[in-house]
Amino acid sequence: MSKTKPRGRWPWQWALHWQILLGLGIGAALGYLAGHSAVVAIPPGTAAADAGSTAEKIVSQRWDVMVYGLVGDLFLNGLKLIIVPIVTSSIILAVASISRQHNFGRLGLKTLVYYISTSLIAILIGLAMVNLVRPGFDSTGKGILVGQDISSFAREASAVEGKVAGKGASDFLNVFRELVPPNVVAAAAEGKLLGLIVASMVTGYFLSRLKSDLRDTLTRVVEAVYELSLRITDLVLRCAPVGVLGLIAATVAVQYAKLRPEARFGQFVHGIAVFALVAFIALVLHFTLVMPLILGLVARVNPLRHYRNMAPALVTAFSTASSSATLPVTIDCVESRAGVSNATASFVLPLGATVNMDGTALYECVAAMFICQAFGVELSMAQQFFIVLTALLTSIGVAGVPSASLVAIAVILQGVQSQLVARGIEVPLVTGMALLFVFDRPLDMCRTAVNIFSDSCGAVVVARSEGETLTPPEAGAV
Repeated sequence: MSKTKPRGRWPWQWALHWQILLGLGIGAALGYLAGHSAVVAIPPGTAAADAGSTAEKIVSQRWDVMVYGLVGDLFLNGLKLIIVPIVTSSIILAVASISRQHNFGRLGLKTLVYYISTSLIAILIGLAMVNLVRPGFDSTGKGILVGQDISSFAREASAVEGKVAGKGASDFLNVFRELVPPNVVAAAAEGKLLGLIVASMVTGYFLSRLKSDLRDTLTRVVEAVYELSLRITDLVLRCAPVGVLGLIAATVAVQYAKLRPEARFGQFVHGIAVFALVAFIALVLHFTLVMPLILGLVARVNPLRHYRNMAPALVTAFSTASSSATLPVTIDCVESRAGVSNATASFVLPLGATVNMDGTALYECVAAMFICQAFGVELSMAQQFFIVLTALLTSIGVAGVPSASLVAIAVILQGVQSQLVARGIEVPLVTGMALLFVFDRPLDMCRTAVNIFSDSCGAVVVARSEGETLTPPEAGAV
């Protein structure tokens, strides 16, 4: 039995999650100082419409912000470096083990039922909140964009058009096309996890059915790759406090410089701020109410302990705003801290990082409803059901990278817009997505943390349903 490592008085002697939280706090402070300096340095006489872009340009050219960005990018690249080897090797080993026990189908069914159920609950929470608060309408019941000129958002609007040009519902059929990658090496290079997961599952399944000598040889090779990936993961995690500091500092600096001058849009800022608050509260409700209830009632696990176990992954997800980049940390926390078996965690978590997006699905619903309200459009129950269903389906196909949900929101709005046209209502709903850019990055960070926490809860729920006794985490485990 390992001895418990006492917590020292110096930060480098603290547990990893406290070190990461310290890095997050210091990074936020440094980013605020850099962003504030950029806002102060805006030349006098700069047009109000150009203030945001000017401040953003100033802050991006500061040497300290460039250093923060470099440190953050190195940490993020380190996480991305180990995604492919750890995902493929862990799934191959997990499926090979599970298929020998003849419970592969049952495990997959439980995982999918959990993912669909929690995503649907998240969407309904978002729908209830946005209908209750109605952030897109002003105090007189008029849409905040009705009769207003949004040309001031020209830069954001052009960015929206660049991201969603030519996109439609048919684009999400590519999710099914990617199930079978024509080139595994190309899929790995392009970070297409869904195809790699399917290829790894097939490999693991047939690996368990090879002759014993071939099976043992290949299994040892895959185990070596997996163990090597874990060692590299440990190394990257030891650099996490500094990496998180750099990521947060650069993000806060740029976002503050962009958002601070937005006060000039007096007619919009209240509605946009209320929308951001509604989305944030809905995410918090799902994170602090729904997930603990599932952990306590279904998995019979202490929710507070699970929050503590997942702290490094939560802070990493918040900092990177990428479920895929956080995946190695999530696997490490679920196995070494929450006590879930390698077979279950390696099967459930990579799949979750690709198809389970509770926070993203919730945000898509709230954002689509907010934009419709902003144009003064009252949606019927049937149209709201369409948004719920589309948000559920598109969240499955959203890549685990920052701001990928914008394309999904565009698909939802285009679907609603086509229904409105049939009723003789002409509104450019997609253009209203420019409003989302004001708070998109902070909300992206929040919903990514919700995504990976739901994945971790899914691993615990499935493990408990399979009769696993979750061993208490070792003190000081990375």
